Amino acid sequence: MNRPRGRGVTPLVTILATLLAVALLGAEPVGAAPSAPPAPQGARATATHVAAARAAALRPKIVWRPIAFGAKRKREMAGYSKRHYGHRIWRLSHPRAIVEHYTDGGTFAGAWATMASNARNLGELPGVCAHFVVDTDGTIYQVVPLRIRCRHTIGLNQTAIGIEHVGTSDHGVMSNHRQRRASIRLTLWLVARFGIQVRNVIGHGESLMSPLRHELYPTWKCNTHTDFSPAAMHRYRKLLRVRAIARHVPIGPKPRWVDIGC
Repeated sequence: MNRPRGRGVTPLVTILATLLAVALLGAEPVGAAPSAPPAPQGARATATHVAAARAAALRPKIVWRPIAFGAKRKREMAGYSKRHYGHRIWRLSHPRAIVEHYTDGGTFAGAWATMASNARNLGELPGVCAHFVVDTDGTIYQVVPLRIRCRHTIGLNQTAIGIEHVGTSDHGVMSNHRQRRASIRLTLWLVARFGIQVRNVIGHGESLMSPLRHELYPTWKCNTHTDFSPAAMHRYRKLLRVRAIARHVPIGPKPRWVDIGC
C-alpha cells in the first residue's frame, strides 16, 4: 500500500525523544507497565510466605474422622449464630481463639458419637461438636472442617476453634505425656497457621474472662464449663510459649482478661 511521504517521521522523532527523556530523567513513558510494588509490600509477601511455610512444617499427623455436617446442620448453625451473635453465618472465618476442653468420657468413640448425634443442647440445634479430639494415646482426630463453626463454647463459637481431649479431668490430660504433647503440637500448628495469639488459647473454664466473648442471650451470660481450669491453662500456655519460641512462632502479648460480673 502506498503511503504519503513524511508520515512516519514525526512518530519516530517522538518515540526517540521520549526514550531519551526516560534515559535522562528516569521517567516512565506513557502507557508503560506500572512500576514494581514498593519494597515493604515485597517484604510483607516474603514474611507471609515464610509464616505459611513454617506453619506447614509444624502440622502434626491428623486422622480424618468426620461427623456428618451437611446442609441441614449448617442451616441450624447459621440460625444459632443469628440468635446468639446477630448474623446468619455457619462459616468459621479468620479464627482468633482456640478453646481447650476435655470430653468427660473415656473413649474417642463415645465423644465422636455424641458429636455425630446432633442432639439438642440447652434446647437448641445444632448439637455440640469440636473440630478436633486428642485421644489418650496421642492420636489427633479431626471431625469437623475448620471452615465450619462448631458449638463448643458459649459466646466464642463464632471465632474459636475447639479441641476436645479424651478424659475426665484437665489434670488427667496434663499428666498424660503423649496426649499433652500431641495437644501442644496441634495447638501450636493452629496458632502458626492462623496467627492466633497465645493469650487467646484458653480453657473452656476461662471463657467468661475472654475479651473475644460475645453472647446476645442475657440468660446465657454466665454460662460456661470448668474444663480446662485457669490453673491448668496457665501451665498449658507456658508450655505452648516455650515451644512457640523454639520454633520461631510469634506468641503475642500477655493475656488480657475482662470481668463481666459473673
